Amino acid sequence: MTKKALSVLNHVIREKPTRENRLTDLIKAPSLDHVEGWYMCVPPCFNDALDIRQTERVENKQKTLTWTQGSSFAFKAGDTLYDTPDAYKVWSEALKSINLCVQVKLGSSAGPLDGGTGRFAGSVTFSILTPNDYRSRLVERADHTMSQDDFIRFLIGGPPDEMLGKMKDPQQETGGDA
Repeated sequence: MTKKALSVLNHVIREKPTRENRLTDLIKAPSLDHVEGWYMCVPPCFNDALDIRQTERVENKQKTLTWTQGSSFAFKAGDTLYDTPDAYKVWSEALKSINLCVQVKLGSSAGPLDGGTGRFAGSVTFSILTPNDYRSRLVERADHTMSQDDFIRFLIGGPPDEMLGKMKDPQQETGGDA
């Protein structure tokens, strides 16, 4: 599923972004809480941020609502994503399963430039959080900034190399934090 999602992502980014050019191939199924193979859990509440929407289409002379994929990605401040669907359990249980959390601090939407001359890739600044040694809380490890496009690539396929070092617990070599 990750190869198809990345292929759809790359396609929608390359296309001239217009309402008519919205794809019927989607990055993820809109109703799925967790997509097998994705690095992060992206539940349906993030469909708008992924620009997955129902669009009116005409098929056989009938108007129908069809799920479509656009490229106006819009993750925003406060959006919080985890690496496991177990994160939505009772918090004390969730902490046993969470290895990574990202919390968006600032976001500027991706989308078409005025006049249809191209596309702005947007920006996302987020905190990287991991559990402490006792798995009693999440600890902010670092901040990272990337385009909305690259943020979605990360959600699907995992972190880019320059982000991997930021995800490590700096206390691990010295005994951990409480």
